[in-house]
Amino acid sequence: MVAITPRSITNSFRYAFRGIRHTFRTQQSFRIQVFAAIVVVIIMLLLEVSERDAVILIFVTGSVLILELINTVVEHLTDMVNARLAPVAQVVKDAMAAAVVCTTIVAVVIGILILWPYLTRHVVS
Repeated sequence: MVAITPRSITNSFRYAFRGIRHTFRTQQSFRIQVFAAIVVVIIMLLLEVSERDAVILIFVTGSVLILELINTVVEHLTDMVNARLAPVAQVVKDAMAAAVVCTTIVAVVIGILILWPYLTRHVVS
């Protein structure tokens, strides 16, 4: 069994942040989603949403970002084997893109359902 050391933990975080940086630099959709996540957090703070609602919003927003990271991994792996499996590779990439879009739509709907009462309350008062 490999010992867990401060250095191994530091390396793990360094590799993880390197992956986030790579995805941010190379994937326009991830940059857009990060921007949207920041907007959601700002709106949450301005509207003073409840802790429960904040947890739900953070969860669904984080889910979109996480799925986009997974999509990037699948795209890179698919590109590696694309020469042999071109038709299948395209289906895999399209299905991953569809998963991200579906998750984003669900997140937007949940966001609207949660934030709408706060927005209407703020506008009325």
